[in-house]
Amino acid sequence: MLTPAHTESFIPSAGLIASLATTTWLDATPTGAALCCLLLVPQPHRSVYETPTVIEQRMRAVGETLRLGQATVPPPDIGPRLRLLTPTEVALRFDGTPYRKRIPAGRAWTLLLAQGTPVALVLGLDPLSRSATPAEIDTYLDRATLRQRLLFGHTRSE
Repeated sequence: MLTPAHTESFIPSAGLIASLATTTWLDATPTGAALCCLLLVPQPHRSVYETPTVIEQRMRAVGETLRLGQATVPPPDIGPRLRLLTPTEVALRFDGTPYRKRIPAGRAWTLLLAQGTPVALVLGLDPLSRSATPAEIDTYLDRATLRQRLLFGHTRSE
């Protein structure tokens, strides 16, 4: 089990990285500029050992490996972390591990990424099913925002 004292040396495993659910969408900044958005969330627990507390601690540790910040301050620039693999897939790099998360994305999303468009990386602390509909994702984001259950950062292509 992870405890706050152990998160400093936490290195995400290949299994944990692969288990994260992702979704991408396009948005705009307050000035009207294009913005790519990427959401990472844990999956619902699969065993009695994966309690909500353990899942949250694990996700906070993942957030630390990505150098994400709280929603109460401007999102930090976490440096270039995304690599274009194909016209519809990117890979996300985590600190301290050679493993990357493969992320399917639409062509418009990857085209903008290739042109240097910034990416808002959002990490949710609570589980959400991979099969969540866009409406369920919106509800998740609304609730998590109100409860301060999201971590944020800005990244870009490597």
